[in-house]
Amino acid sequence: MLNSKAAMLGFCLSCALGLSAQDCHIALRGHIVEAGTGEPLAYASVSVPEAEKGAISDEKGYFVVADLCENTPYTVEISHVECDHFTQVVRLKENTEMDFRLIHNAVLKEVVIREKAIAPAPAQPEQQVDEIDLAASRGINLGETLRRLPGVTTLNTGLTISKPVIQGLHSNRIAIVANGLTLEGQQWGSEHAPEIDPFSAGKISVVKGAAGVRYGTGALAGAVVLEPAPLREEDGMGGWVAMGGFSNGLGLVASGALDWHLPSSTAAFRLQGTAKKSGNLRTPDYYLGNTGAAEFDLSAMAGWGKERWTHEAVLSTFNQRLGILRASHIGNLTDLQLAIDSPVPLNNDDAFTYGIERPYQQVGHMTAKYKVTQRLSDKWKWSGQYAFQFNHRREYDVVRSSGTAADKPQLSFRLWTNTIDLSAEHMPIGHWQGGAGIQGIQQTNFVGLGGLIPDYRTAGASLWAMERWRRFPNPWEFEFGVRYDYRRTSATTSGSLSNIDTLVHFGSISATAGVIYHFRKYLSATLNSGYAWRPPHVNELFARGVHHGAGTYEQGRPDLSPEKALNTSLSISLQKERLDVMLTLYHNRIRDFIYLDPQNTFILTVRGAFPAYFYAQSDAVLQGLDGNASLPFAKNWSLEARISLLRGYRLLADSLETPANDGQDWLPLMPVDRIQYGLKWSLGGQANDGTFVRLMAATALRQTRIPDEGLLKDAPPAFTTIGLDAGHTFRLGTSGRSLEIGLSVQNLGNIRYREYLNFFRFYADEPGLNVGLRAKMAFGG
Repeated sequence: MLNSKAAMLGFCLSCALGLSAQDCHIALRGHIVEAGTGEPLAYASVSVPEAEKGAISDEKGYFVVADLCENTPYTVEISHVECDHFTQVVRLKENTEMDFRLIHNAVLKEVVIREKAIAPAPAQPEQQVDEIDLAASRGINLGETLRRLPGVTTLNTGLTISKPVIQGLHSNRIAIVANGLTLEGQQWGSEHAPEIDPFSAGKISVVKGAAGVRYGTGALAGAVVLEPAPLREEDGMGGWVAMGGFSNGLGLVASGALDWHLPSSTAAFRLQGTAKKSGNLRTPDYYLGNTGAAEFDLSAMAGWGKERWTHEAVLSTFNQRLGILRASHIGNLTDLQLAIDSPVPLNNDDAFTYGIERPYQQVGHMTAKYKVTQRLSDKWKWSGQYAFQFNHRREYDVVRSSGTAADKPQLSFRLWTNTIDLSAEHMPIGHWQGGAGIQGIQQTNFVGLGGLIPDYRTAGASLWAMERWRRFPNPWEFEFGVRYDYRRTSATTSGSLSNIDTLVHFGSISATAGVIYHFRKYLSATLNSGYAWRPPHVNELFARGVHHGAGTYEQGRPDLSPEKALNTSLSISLQKERLDVMLTLYHNRIRDFIYLDPQNTFILTVRGAFPAYFYAQSDAVLQGLDGNASLPFAKNWSLEARISLLRGYRLLADSLETPANDGQDWLPLMPVDRIQYGLKWSLGGQANDGTFVRLMAATALRQTRIPDEGLLKDAPPAFTTIGLDAGHTFRLGTSGRSLEIGLSVQNLGNIRYREYLNFFRFYADEPGLNVGLRAKMAFGG
């Protein structure tokens, strides 16, 4: 009996010793993908019942379950809403990494997996226009939609033309990307606004800083990315209809989209269109003559696929007619000085009308795109894209003659663009994910009338590669990219491209490096440094004459060199429940920065007298701070604030010193410091509940950092405007129908003010009170 008890005690001790020696600090690291396509499955539920532990996969399909025991059988159970339940028994040795392949269930086998961008999201500051701002600003132009973001303002020509400015830079330094296609238009002028219909976008993002690797030479300052809503995945039809009206200018807008998915097929289609019309706008004291606008846009999309192939086709047309403030076109030097000195516009029709007379612009833009993608394996896919764009701009000045000549435009530009893109992307391989590609571009620009810029042809090619490293739950992420671009431009002033008299060519490398560190699930920091370059545009090299829409005389410089920018930014992001804070510090050093330099003088031409602007070049620094915060303080209430501070200055020759106190080296036409602040109430405390009210004030400070040569007119004083946005969504039965109604009020106090970055601030005030009503009905689920 004693021996048996001793044996039993020895057995128990040996088991205890064995268990105590077992390593129970092993981690199971996994990657969950869809078996047929290799797509990562986000937010899958992972459970290990024996250990009473679990996890949720991240957006790339990665998960980790910690503190498991070595060489112990565990049952791994994985559930995903679109897939069959998955179970597998595993034994762990050291830190185990495994791939888990889930099969789509029978009900969802026909779901089309939508393609993602070729390269991962950039590790640099990026912000989205939130749902409230996107809804409230629809019916207005793209520039006004974006200016609610910190670090983004607008460069205006009058009251109907607006283009985005990102951290002090605009025009050919910002890539406008719609549905994966970079817009190629006559956007080099201050009054050449992007030819984009914001109604066509389901999501609008702004990438800040040098983004040349991702978007090419036109993204030295960043990019505005518009993404359409996904095509319908369920059989049947659906869509939406939106209407809106604005009190100032008695503007009307109507837009709608129809989606349908063919039964028992992967083919889906969308037809979307928008029509706008408005009359003369009004300041608090007077109407502004000839400031009406009219627009009609139409687009069609199709997507289909079979097995490992997917196809996408897009057609769109944009047509716009914009009146130019008549008071900005003056006949002689004396009258021009009188107009600038006058507190109210001269030669102005102080009455309301929908009519658009000379001067005005007529702009058309057409795009066609076809993209094909093939999955080569679970890890690799390739895609090819061809796109064609045609941009036609006509500018009509005031004429004093009659007959057929009086019907013709004074300036006419036609731009044809062909692009081809080939790229390859791989899913995570050793925690690296990315792609590489090549691009070819060919452009022909023909100036039919006016001759402000010469006819030209441009051809170019690009090579790029981007990679991103991430190993969940490691808090570090790294991104690297490199790109080479070459451009060759041949121009002529003789009116025939068969007789080339100028040839310029440029080539250089762009690069980016970024790192993200996740302190917590809700707190992260991003450090990014990007090098980008931009060749001078034809207008900067050769422009000479009256720029009709801007009401200026411009002169280029044929000896300009390419711009080369090194942009470094540090961002801190905090997102926890309703708390949302983001702060970005940036420093942009640009060598051979090209800018439009006001001459503080007038030029008299046969078309009248105009302020003179000459293109100049010097090294420059643009640095500043962007920030936004949403701070909840009660169940349904939160405080909101946004801030944009910028300092832009020219560097002295061979000097890195900041400008002197007298401001001799400040850059002209830089955005003023701007602060937005307000109060928001939303049902349930969330902005996307469909019911909200927000009251926001925006304060723009006076611009005191101006060049020593001064301005034709002192910078306008500081001002504060108040805006109100409200909305509510009704659910109409169980058929998927909903009705969204909204109210937006701009310049609620109806104050008089002028924007520093408005070329027509010399002649008139900004618009007064504007009340907008909108309604949007969705149908078909």
